[in-house]
Amino acid sequence: MTKTLLRRLSLTLGGTISAATRLAFLTMCLCGTATHADQLVWQSSFENGFPGGEWLNYDNGSYSPNGITPAGRMSAWTIVDRQSGEPIFSGNHAYKGWITKPADDNHRAYPVIQPDISTPLVNTFMVYLDANYDRMSEIDWIGIGTWGNYNPETKAGKWALHTMAVRNRKLEFAHTSPFHGEYIGPARQPDFPVHRWVRFTAYIVYEGATGFVQVWQDGVPMLRARVSQLKSYPGTRLRTAHWGMYASPTMDHSVQYNDEIRICTLSEALSDLASEPRCASDTAAPTEMPLARSPAAP
Repeated sequence: MTKTLLRRLSLTLGGTISAATRLAFLTMCLCGTATHADQLVWQSSFENGFPGGEWLNYDNGSYSPNGITPAGRMSAWTIVDRQSGEPIFSGNHAYKGWITKPADDNHRAYPVIQPDISTPLVNTFMVYLDANYDRMSEIDWIGIGTWGNYNPETKAGKWALHTMAVRNRKLEFAHTSPFHGEYIGPARQPDFPVHRWVRFTAYIVYEGATGFVQVWQDGVPMLRARVSQLKSYPGTRLRTAHWGMYASPTMDHSVQYNDEIRICTLSEALSDLASEPRCASDTAAPTEMPLARSPAAP
Protein backbone atom coordinates (compact mmCIF):
# COMPACT_ATOMS: atom_id res chain seq x y z
CA MET A 1 0.00 0.00 0.00
CA THR A 2 2.80 2.40 0.95
CA LYS A 3 4.69 1.86 -2.29
CA THR A 4 1.50 2.25 -4.32
CA LEU A 5 0.62 5.60 -2.73
CA LEU A 6 4.13 6.97 -3.17
CA ARG A 7 4.19 5.85 -6.79
CA ARG A 8 0.84 7.55 -7.48
CA LEU A 9 2.08 10.79 -5.92
CA SER A 10 5.27 10.63 -7.98
CA LEU A 11 3.32 10.10 -11.20
CA THR A 12 0.79 12.80 -10.38
CA LEU A 13 3.24 15.54 -9.47
CA GLY A 14 6.19 14.63 -11.65
CA GLY A 15 8.28 12.65 -9.20
CA THR A 16 10.40 15.55 -7.99
CA ILE A 17 8.85 16.28 -4.60
CA SER A 18 11.20 15.56 -1.68
CA ALA A 19 10.89 12.47 0.45
CA ALA A 20 9.62 14.59 3.34
CA THR A 21 6.81 15.98 1.25
CA ARG A 22 5.91 12.56 -0.12
CA LEU A 23 5.78 11.23 3.43
CA ALA A 24 3.49 14.08 4.45
CA PHE A 25 1.11 13.23 1.64
CA LEU A 26 1.18 9.55 2.53
CA THR A 27 0.27 10.17 6.15
CA MET A 28 -2.72 12.31 5.21
CA CYS A 29 -4.56 8.98 4.94
CA LEU A 30 -3.48 7.97 8.44
CA CYS A 31 -3.75 11.14 10.53
CA GLY A 32 -6.60 13.44 11.39
CA THR A 33 -5.42 15.89 14.04
CA ALA A 34 -5.01 19.54 13.14
CA THR A 35 -1.41 20.73 13.32
CA HIS A 36 -0.59 24.05 14.96
CA ALA A 37 2.23 26.08 13.48
CA ASP A 38 5.24 26.68 15.69
CA GLN A 39 5.86 30.42 15.43
CA LEU A 40 3.80 33.40 14.32
CA VAL A 41 6.21 35.61 12.35
CA TRP A 42 3.98 38.12 10.57
CA GLN A 43 0.37 39.28 10.69
CA SER A 44 -1.89 42.09 9.61
CA SER A 45 -5.54 42.85 10.21
CA PHE A 46 -5.15 46.38 8.79
CA GLU A 47 -5.74 47.87 12.24
CA ASN A 48 -2.47 49.83 12.07
CA GLY A 49 -3.10 51.54 8.74
CA PHE A 50 -0.69 51.55 5.82
CA PRO A 51 2.18 50.82 5.93
CA GLY A 52 1.65 50.52 9.67
CA GLY A 53 4.93 48.74 10.35
CA GLU A 54 3.51 45.65 8.61
CA TRP A 55 3.64 46.41 4.89
CA LEU A 56 6.36 47.49 2.52
CA ASN A 57 6.36 51.29 2.40
CA TYR A 58 5.63 51.43 -1.32
CA ASP A 59 2.63 52.67 -3.29
CA ASN A 60 2.25 52.20 -7.05
CA GLY A 61 -0.47 54.84 -7.07
CA SER A 62 -3.29 52.43 -6.27
CA TYR A 63 -3.61 53.23 -2.55
CA SER A 64 -6.48 55.56 -1.74
CA PRO A 65 -6.66 56.75 1.89
CA ASN A 66 -10.16 58.20 1.30
CA GLY A 67 -11.55 55.28 -0.71
CA ILE A 68 -11.93 57.26 -3.94
CA THR A 69 -10.37 55.87 -7.10
CA PRO A 70 -7.26 57.97 -7.88
CA ALA A 71 -7.29 59.90 -11.16
CA GLY A 72 -6.09 57.78 -14.06
CA ARG A 73 -6.48 54.50 -12.17
CA MET A 74 -8.79 51.63 -13.18
CA SER A 75 -8.35 49.86 -9.84
CA ALA A 76 -7.44 50.90 -6.31
CA TRP A 77 -7.40 49.83 -2.69
CA THR A 78 -8.04 51.28 0.73
CA ILE A 79 -8.62 50.29 4.35
CA VAL A 80 -12.26 50.34 5.43
CA ASP A 81 -13.64 50.48 8.97
CA ARG A 82 -16.63 48.81 10.53
CA GLN A 83 -18.64 52.04 10.60
CA SER A 84 -18.64 52.04 6.78
CA GLY A 85 -21.01 49.06 6.78
CA GLU A 86 -18.67 47.11 4.50
CA PRO A 87 -17.57 43.56 5.29
CA ILE A 88 -15.15 43.33 8.23
CA PHE A 89 -14.23 39.86 9.45
CA SER A 90 -12.82 40.85 12.83
CA GLY A 91 -11.66 43.95 14.63
CA ASN A 92 -12.49 47.32 13.15
CA HIS A 93 -10.71 47.37 9.79
CA ALA A 94 -10.14 45.36 6.62
CA TYR A 95 -8.52 45.70 3.20
CA LYS A 96 -10.75 46.62 0.25
CA GLY A 97 -9.62 46.49 -3.38
CA TRP A 98 -11.79 47.28 -6.39
CA ILE A 99 -11.86 47.53 -10.19
CA THR A 100 -13.86 50.14 -12.11
CA LYS A 101 -12.98 49.42 -15.75
CA PRO A 102 -10.55 47.44 -17.96
CA ALA A 103 -6.88 48.43 -17.99
CA ASP A 104 -3.93 48.22 -20.38
CA ASP A 105 -2.06 45.90 -17.99
CA ASN A 106 -2.95 43.62 -15.09
CA HIS A 107 -4.80 45.33 -12.26
CA ARG A 108 -2.44 45.66 -9.26
CA ALA A 109 -4.17 47.22 -6.28
CA TYR A 110 -2.68 45.76 -3.12
CA PRO A 111 0.04 46.22 -0.48
CA VAL A 112 3.15 44.02 -0.57
CA ILE A 113 5.51 42.38 1.89
CA GLN A 114 9.09 41.39 1.10
CA PRO A 115 10.10 39.49 4.22
CA ASP A 116 12.71 36.82 4.86
CA ILE A 117 10.79 33.85 6.25
CA SER A 118 11.98 30.26 6.37
CA THR A 119 9.84 27.43 5.05
CA PRO A 120 7.94 25.25 5.68
CA LEU A 121 5.31 27.77 6.64
CA VAL A 122 1.56 28.20 6.99
CA ASN A 123 -0.24 31.28 5.66
CA THR A 124 -3.86 31.77 6.68
CA PHE A 125 -6.08 34.65 5.53
CA MET A 126 -9.69 35.66 5.00
CA VAL A 127 -11.16 36.67 1.63
CA TYR A 128 -14.54 38.16 0.71
CA LEU A 129 -15.11 38.35 -3.05
CA ASP A 130 -17.82 40.39 -4.73
CA ALA A 131 -17.90 39.57 -8.46
CA ASN A 132 -20.49 38.88 -11.13
CA TYR A 133 -19.41 35.65 -12.82
CA ASP A 134 -21.85 36.26 -15.68
CA ARG A 135 -19.82 39.34 -16.65
CA MET A 136 -16.52 37.43 -16.67
CA SER A 137 -15.19 35.58 -19.71
CA GLU A 138 -13.47 32.20 -19.42
CA ILE A 139 -10.07 33.87 -19.48
CA ASP A 140 -10.78 36.62 -16.92
CA TRP A 141 -9.23 35.98 -13.51
CA ILE A 142 -9.11 37.56 -10.06
CA GLY A 143 -6.03 36.93 -7.96
CA ILE A 144 -6.31 35.74 -4.37
CA GLY A 145 -2.68 35.35 -3.30
CA THR A 146 0.90 35.44 -4.61
CA TRP A 147 4.00 33.95 -2.99
CA GLY A 148 7.60 33.55 -4.10
CA ASN A 149 11.27 33.11 -3.41
CA TYR A 150 13.60 36.09 -3.91
CA ASN A 151 17.25 36.55 -2.95
CA PRO A 152 17.97 40.29 -2.61
CA GLU A 153 21.73 39.75 -2.85
CA THR A 154 21.93 37.68 -6.03
CA LYS A 155 18.48 38.65 -7.39
CA ALA A 156 17.97 34.94 -8.06
CA GLY A 157 14.42 33.76 -7.62
CA LYS A 158 12.71 37.12 -7.92
CA TRP A 159 10.34 35.61 -10.48
CA ALA A 160 10.03 32.19 -8.87
CA LEU A 161 6.45 33.09 -8.10
CA HIS A 162 3.27 31.06 -7.78
CA THR A 163 -0.24 32.43 -7.54
CA MET A 164 -3.82 31.49 -6.71
CA ALA A 165 -6.84 32.98 -8.45
CA VAL A 166 -10.47 32.53 -9.41
CA ARG A 167 -11.00 31.90 -13.12
CA ASN A 168 -14.12 30.62 -14.87
CA ARG A 169 -15.81 30.49 -11.44
CA LYS A 170 -13.23 28.05 -10.02
CA LEU A 171 -10.25 28.32 -7.69
CA GLU A 172 -6.91 27.49 -9.30
CA PHE A 173 -3.16 27.94 -9.05
CA ALA A 174 -0.90 29.39 -11.73
CA HIS A 175 2.83 29.09 -12.41
CA THR A 176 3.02 25.71 -10.68
CA SER A 177 3.23 22.13 -11.92
CA PRO A 178 0.64 21.20 -13.02
CA PHE A 179 0.36 24.82 -14.16
CA HIS A 180 -3.08 25.35 -12.58
CA GLY A 181 -2.45 22.88 -9.77
CA GLU A 182 -4.15 19.59 -8.99
CA TYR A 183 -7.68 19.83 -7.65
CA ILE A 184 -8.10 17.56 -4.59
CA GLY A 185 -11.40 18.85 -3.19
CA PRO A 186 -14.96 17.46 -3.34
CA ALA A 187 -15.79 15.15 -6.24
CA ARG A 188 -17.25 18.00 -8.29
CA GLN A 189 -15.38 21.28 -7.91
CA PRO A 190 -17.81 23.93 -6.68
CA ASP A 191 -17.89 27.51 -7.88
CA PHE A 192 -15.83 29.76 -5.67
CA PRO A 193 -18.26 31.42 -3.24
CA VAL A 194 -18.99 35.12 -3.47
CA HIS A 195 -20.56 37.55 -0.98
CA ARG A 196 -19.23 35.76 2.10
CA TRP A 197 -15.99 35.36 4.01
CA VAL A 198 -13.81 32.40 2.99
CA ARG A 199 -10.88 31.11 5.06
CA PHE A 200 -7.75 30.06 3.19
CA THR A 201 -4.78 28.22 4.59
CA ALA A 202 -1.70 27.70 2.43
CA TYR A 203 1.09 25.27 3.34
CA ILE A 204 4.30 26.19 1.49
CA VAL A 205 7.65 24.40 1.34
CA TYR A 206 10.65 25.59 -0.68
CA GLU A 207 13.42 22.99 -0.73
CA GLY A 208 16.10 24.45 -2.94
CA ALA A 209 15.22 23.48 -6.51
CA THR A 210 11.89 21.87 -5.57
CA GLY A 211 8.85 23.02 -3.67
CA PHE A 212 5.30 22.16 -2.73
CA VAL A 213 2.13 24.10 -1.98
CA GLN A 214 -1.27 22.95 -0.75
CA VAL A 215 -4.32 25.08 0.02
CA TRP A 216 -7.36 24.45 2.21
CA GLN A 217 -10.61 26.40 1.72
CA ASP A 218 -12.73 26.61 4.86
CA GLY A 219 -10.87 23.61 6.23
CA VAL A 220 -11.21 21.43 3.11
CA PRO A 221 -8.11 20.49 1.03
CA MET A 222 -8.64 22.03 -2.42
CA LEU A 223 -5.42 22.37 -4.44
CA ARG A 224 -1.85 21.12 -4.42
CA ALA A 225 1.12 21.43 -6.77
CA ARG A 226 4.87 21.55 -7.14
CA VAL A 227 6.50 24.99 -7.12
CA SER A 228 8.26 24.27 -10.39
CA GLN A 229 9.94 27.65 -10.92
CA LEU A 230 12.29 26.90 -8.05
CA LYS A 231 14.15 24.66 -10.48
CA SER A 232 15.44 27.80 -12.20
CA TYR A 233 15.52 30.00 -9.08
CA PRO A 234 16.30 27.74 -6.10
CA GLY A 235 15.74 28.82 -2.54
CA THR A 236 14.22 27.88 0.80
CA ARG A 237 12.70 31.14 2.04
CA LEU A 238 9.59 33.21 1.37
CA ARG A 239 10.69 36.67 0.23
CA THR A 240 7.68 38.02 -1.65
CA ALA A 241 3.95 37.84 -0.91
CA HIS A 242 0.76 39.79 -1.44
CA TRP A 243 -2.98 39.32 -1.25
CA GLY A 244 -5.83 41.42 -2.64
CA MET A 245 -6.95 42.84 -5.96
CA TYR A 246 -4.65 41.44 -8.64
CA ALA A 247 -6.59 40.69 -11.81
CA SER A 248 -6.47 40.32 -15.58
CA PRO A 249 -6.61 43.64 -17.48
CA THR A 250 -9.92 42.65 -19.10
CA MET A 251 -11.73 42.71 -15.75
CA ASP A 252 -14.13 45.68 -15.60
CA HIS A 253 -15.53 45.16 -12.10
CA SER A 254 -15.05 43.33 -8.79
CA VAL A 255 -14.42 44.09 -5.15
CA GLN A 256 -12.27 42.03 -2.80
CA TYR A 257 -11.85 42.29 0.96
CA ASN A 258 -9.02 40.74 3.03
CA ASP A 259 -8.65 40.38 6.78
CA GLU A 260 -6.72 38.40 9.41
CA ILE A 261 -3.62 37.59 7.33
CA ARG A 262 -1.04 35.55 9.27
CA ILE A 263 2.17 33.65 8.51
CA CYS A 264 3.57 31.01 10.86
CA THR A 265 6.75 28.98 10.43
CA LEU A 266 7.09 25.26 11.13
CA SER A 267 10.10 23.49 12.61
CA GLU A 268 9.51 20.53 10.29
CA ALA A 269 7.36 19.49 7.35
CA LEU A 270 3.75 18.57 8.05
CA SER A 271 3.02 14.90 8.63
CA ASP A 272 -0.70 15.34 7.95
CA LEU A 273 -2.00 16.98 4.79
CA ALA A 274 -5.61 15.96 5.35
CA SER A 275 -6.18 18.29 8.30
CA GLU A 276 -5.96 22.05 7.93
CA PRO A 277 -2.94 23.39 9.86
CA ARG A 278 -3.61 26.34 12.14
CA CYS A 279 -1.71 29.60 12.39
CA ALA A 280 -3.31 31.20 15.42
CA SER A 281 -2.84 34.83 16.36
CA ASP A 282 -1.81 33.75 19.87
CA THR A 283 0.86 31.29 18.69
CA ALA A 284 3.54 33.77 19.82
CA ALA A 285 4.41 37.42 19.58
CA PRO A 286 5.16 38.19 15.92
CA THR A 287 8.77 38.69 14.99
CA GLU A 288 9.57 42.05 13.41
CA MET A 289 10.23 41.32 9.75
CA PRO A 290 12.72 43.44 7.78
CA LEU A 291 11.14 44.84 4.60
CA ALA A 292 13.00 45.26 1.34
CA ARG A 293 13.52 48.71 -0.14
CA SER A 294 12.02 47.97 -3.53
CA PRO A 295 8.64 46.39 -4.34
CA ALA A 296 7.90 43.05 -5.90
CA ALA A 297 6.04 43.21 -9.21
CA PRO A 298 4.46 39.81 -9.87
